[in-house]
Amino acid sequence: MSLVTSSGLREKPRKVLPNYSPKINQQKKQKLDLAREIISNSKLVVFTLYQKPNISLKAWELVKYNMAIEEAGGDIKVIKNSLLKIALEEKNYNELVPKIRGAIIVNYTQKDPIALAKKLDEIITTIKKEKNVKEDIPEILFGILEGKVITSQEVKQLSKIPPKEVLLSQLAGTLKAPISKLASTLNTIILKLLWALQAVKEKKS
Repeated sequence: MSLVTSSGLREKPRKVLPNYSPKINQQKKQKLDLAREIISNSKLVVFTLYQKPNISLKAWELVKYNMAIEEAGGDIKVIKNSLLKIALEEKNYNELVPKIRGAIIVNYTQKDPIALAKKLDEIITTIKKEKNVKEDIPEILFGILEGKVITSQEVKQLSKIPPKEVLLSQLAGTLKAPISKLASTLNTIILKLLWALQAVKEKKS
């Protein structure tokens, strides 16, 4: 049975036959290898939908989108859904395959996952304001953080964590604090840095 997502698209279960090996030409293989590389080696991958029934991003908006993501140390790619599904299955993310529907952008970074999440949140807020719409465009579908699946809401929560520079500034401030206060403050800063991974672990437990 198919499930309807918030974007109005139906999640389509994928049947994989035993010992099935898809026929892929050289050009598609390069794209598949890219999808494998992104999923395997990125600290954060976020899948977003940039075309919806009543609203979509135009070419010039996608260029601005790409430039903004690059400013955060990330990159974006548009890869055929069929190849994304294969790459996800190979990495045992089978539960994500039915969610790969529609016009998807793969946002990823090998640097700071918080910076990427923040930039996506900024992009969504700006575009909603420019288009005067209430629904998210692009819409975050789900993410993969350090190899763990996270929901769209968890991606948004990740964007609320203070930047690394702010946390380092807070850490520097604790060095001048009384010893009785130092341990507590350090613990708070460390918890902020590790929040995303802890949230995923709690979800999986």
